Amino acid sequence: MIVDAYSHVCPERLLDAISDRHPGAEVAALRKNSYLFDGERRLRYMDRIGVEQQVLVLVRPPMWLGMPRHVVHDLTRVANESIAQMAAAWPDRFIPVGVLPVVDDEMMAEFARLTTELGVRGVLIFSNIEGLPLDDASMWPLYAEAAAADVPIWIHPQHGHSYDWLKKDLLDRLFGWPFETTLAMSRLVFGGVLERYPDLKFVTHHLGGMVPFYASRADAMSQEIARYRAASLTEASEPLPGRPSDYFRKFFNDSMVNGSGAAMRCGLEFFGAKRVMYGTDFPMGPNDGEDWPVEVLDTIRSLGLSAADQELVLGANLHRIMRL
Repeated sequence: MIVDAYSHVCPERLLDAISDRHPGAEVAALRKNSYLFDGERRLRYMDRIGVEQQVLVLVRPPMWLGMPRHVVHDLTRVANESIAQMAAAWPDRFIPVGVLPVVDDEMMAEFARLTTELGVRGVLIFSNIEGLPLDDASMWPLYAEAAAADVPIWIHPQHGHSYDWLKKDLLDRLFGWPFETTLAMSRLVFGGVLERYPDLKFVTHHLGGMVPFYASRADAMSQEIARYRAASLTEASEPLPGRPSDYFRKFFNDSMVNGSGAAMRCGLEFFGAKRVMYGTDFPMGPNDGEDWPVEVLDTIRSLGLSAADQELVLGANLHRIMRL
């Protein structure tokens, strides 16, 4: 079975609601690709390329930036209901993941509603929450509840602090977003979240960003962090009992590296086949998003993986962490 662990949606009910409450260019652009809200069209494409199921993850975190908190609360409920409804129309094909753009008391109540009333088995957060890192104290109630309920948490990169010139040629998304993913993972590691909740399942985009390539640097720098902290040259979290790389290996990761066999091998070597999942960013990219899923699938099949490892990557890992 082939399962896309990271595909995007934006149901029309949500598009209409955001357009009414917080209109912007990000939202207006989403109407141009009907794959985001047309389930029948998605299914025809999935059948054509041999994908049996897709995980439905909300698209484009930047559309939440600058939104008043009470509007975030209202639109989050619409988002989660509409994604759950889209999946419920084709329950054998679509797997819904809810979204929490912020984490506060109201959104913790929404998390409870997601996992009970709406029957959603995963939740999406962003790489920073209104500029706060993922080890901020405001986030820990979510981690406690998600760990207790065994609910995986998807992480999507969000715009962070940057220079205006990074927006030119989409550098803020081209390289900025994998970097944001790397920073988010680092805060979860160095901030002690994975030490406190070792079985909590996080799913990253773009195969863990820079982590597979630079994990050994994280181990080396952990000694530097201790020295800088002793000399009062930097603020530092409590030291970890183990190596940072051991914690980084706990993440689950999609395979969206745009067809790079070298990047895919690097990710698989670091995380292992049990922690990598076919994921495509569909329907982002050229040709209404139709090119990248095939590109990623062809790359996975070209790596010479064992039949068992290929089965894990293409679908079994996703089914395992979502208890399907």
